[in-house]
Amino acid sequence: MSVYYTAISGTTNGSWYERNGFNLGVMAIIWVFLAFIAFNLVGGIVGVIAAVFLVEDTANIEALMQVLTEQTTVFFWINTTGQITVFALGSLLVTRLAADSGSRRRFLRLQIDSDTYKYVFWAIFLTILSQPTVVFLGWLNAFLPVPEWMAEMQQSMDEMIAKLLGSENILWMGLFHIGLVPSICEEIMYRGYVQRSLEKSWGIWTAIILSGLIFGAYHLQITRILPLAALGILFAYITYVSNSLIPAMAAHLANNGGQVILSTIYPEILDQELSSDTDLPWVWILFAVVLLITLLSILHKRYLASVPTSSPNTTD
Repeated sequence: MSVYYTAISGTTNGSWYERNGFNLGVMAIIWVFLAFIAFNLVGGIVGVIAAVFLVEDTANIEALMQVLTEQTTVFFWINTTGQITVFALGSLLVTRLAADSGSRRRFLRLQIDSDTYKYVFWAIFLTILSQPTVVFLGWLNAFLPVPEWMAEMQQSMDEMIAKLLGSENILWMGLFHIGLVPSICEEIMYRGYVQRSLEKSWGIWTAIILSGLIFGAYHLQITRILPLAALGILFAYITYVSNSLIPAMAAHLANNGGQVILSTIYPEILDQELSSDTDLPWVWILFAVVLLITLLSILHKRYLASVPTSSPNTTD
């Protein structure tokens, strides 16, 4: 398989990357690191600006830090600003270097066809059905050693989320910051730009697995890296078979939005934590895992039956 989009797409000019000898997959991985730096830089700038308006004595560093840690709405606006400017707009910008002008929307799979809504249903249903598997992987994750500083960072983040979701009349704000924004911005970056670039260079299955692992690691939540990576792989697979970002966006929104709704209705679940001593409902988990694998197998067979072997999805 050629690593060049020009050879795959049949275009004559190719993208800027290809005309200058850059590998799309390598450049996508470089973008992941650059995006991480840019995301934190944007967040830092927004955080300082917000703190300046909320603190009378701007020279008081301790007061500034207190605002950033105690004002949960500030924290989430920092995250949202970084998601929009870096993950979404930044990825759209680098796509201009990875795809020629006539194929950028197709490159990102920002498209809808007659089957898209069918795959939206499949994506949401599979995401809901995957939750027992996610719980099981979270339990497995508890056996992995976690550095103390990362555990403390995770605990601090969990406390801020719990504080936000524990506030009154917070449902719509939580759905916006935790549900809607990541489901659009993260999908554009991971299942859009990153996955497609990896796919063009190293094939679809490498792209699905690697983009999912990157998605899991990028959250810097070592205590949840296995379930996050599994969801990333599921979203990547759905994106591939549907040839559209829309189903993965819907699945991502269902996953995050569902957690927000459940947390506001049953706030006690925010205090529950999986550990190696947690007693899981093994029969139900086994049943859900088998059912999930069966449905994924059915979906894949239907996909293969609908696509001619001579024109796989990677040629889109």
